[in-house]
Amino acid sequence: MRLFMDKDFLLESNTAKELYHHFVEGLPLFDYHCHLPAKEIAQNRPFDSIGELWLAHDHYKWRMMRSCGISEELITGKATWYEKYMAFASALSYAVGNPIYHWTHLELQRYFRVFEPLNSGTAQDIWDKTKAMLLTGSFTPRYFMESSKVDTVCTTDDPVDSLDYHRIIAESDLKTRVVPTWRPDKALKLDESGYPEYISRLSDVSKIRIVDFTTLTQALEKRMAAFDEAGCFASDHDMSAVFYEIADDEVADSIFKRALCAEKITAKEISIFKATLLCRMCEGYYKRNWVMELHVGCNRSVNELGVRRIGRSSGFDSPGDYEIAEPLGALLNQLNLRGILPKTILFCMNPKDNWVLASLATTFQSEGIPSKIQFGTAWWMQDHIPGMMAQMEALANTGVFGHFVGMLTDSRFYLSYTRFEYFRRVLCNYLGSLVECGQYPEDMNMLGEVARNISYFNAKRYFNT
Repeated sequence: MRLFMDKDFLLESNTAKELYHHFVEGLPLFDYHCHLPAKEIAQNRPFDSIGELWLAHDHYKWRMMRSCGISEELITGKATWYEKYMAFASALSYAVGNPIYHWTHLELQRYFRVFEPLNSGTAQDIWDKTKAMLLTGSFTPRYFMESSKVDTVCTTDDPVDSLDYHRIIAESDLKTRVVPTWRPDKALKLDESGYPEYISRLSDVSKIRIVDFTTLTQALEKRMAAFDEAGCFASDHDMSAVFYEIADDEVADSIFKRALCAEKITAKEISIFKATLLCRMCEGYYKRNWVMELHVGCNRSVNELGVRRIGRSSGFDSPGDYEIAEPLGALLNQLNLRGILPKTILFCMNPKDNWVLASLATTFQSEGIPSKIQFGTAWWMQDHIPGMMAQMEALANTGVFGHFVGMLTDSRFYLSYTRFEYFRRVLCNYLGSLVECGQYPEDMNMLGEVARNISYFNAKRYFNT
């Protein structure tokens, strides 16, 4: 019987152990997509408790606690961090097979040197030990980044967001580079409530009076230039359903003006506007050599009562079941025909789409850029062991696995850097299994290079940093 989460956790062969311990362990991290707030990093306030660290923003844990019937007061309500922590600890033992169970214990081991399992019986001792460490005041956002050897963090930022905090961070002594990522979803989603008000904010921030499609694109271009100056090298898009019908500016202008007047817009017009505006923005991505990240297939805010009570992005989303092959292929084809297809990473939330995206990526590759179009790592509700394995196997069987840009956190809290370790262990175990069953030669130098590149160096090269 193996020890619980020992040094060889998830490493099932000698080849896997050698790959991880001799080639991968201790490499820096390149987190090219997360949701950490730049303000919090700039202010660098110490955390007071592990309850705050774990439960202030992590909707993974919120979902698990709700599934145990725990009161919302002890999840996102007004209960103390201690009360919320104890509620989480009481639920954790039931999460058998859930990655939250593994992540939680990796976080305790790596940051607090706690190796005993967290449960109702050990919760108080673990609270006391971590509390004493946190009260030293040294456990700040920047501490977690630097102690985790994080090379780069890409935050997620709206075009209307201030970049002042990124400038403060850039001028600090933080060793980790923190840059904004362009997330223009609100500019595209003219069908959502509050769209005219959002455009008004964009006008104020860009100092361009937005009255039509032309001035909209000018305002976005101006903000894109500001992001570029702040170090941005990637855009990010939430695409629940994929839109692809392209029109000329005159049609897009008519749709946009009607949306500003809160007039009814048809589903087809919404699709046309989104695709047309996205193509215009891709001109900016391409000329700046930005990477475009497309997160496809989330069925958002399905629990209307939960969203009303708690808010969006609070654990009420699920994988969507959309048709994506033809519209996404058509969209990429349009960008390619126009000569503005940027480096692109395709993520999917539904594993049924793994083979679609993995194979679609191979149809739009380019000379001189290894795997210019990437099939992205297992994302959000797929970043568990079987989800990672399914993504890796689809990529390896359809593309070139050795050029994969690897893991990200997609997280809102600082202990989640252990997910890189989780991913790297799964990666090394997968590579090791190919050797053990005779599908790849025992060439440890070559395999080690592949493992190291996927773990860190491919992403660093792909994003031109």
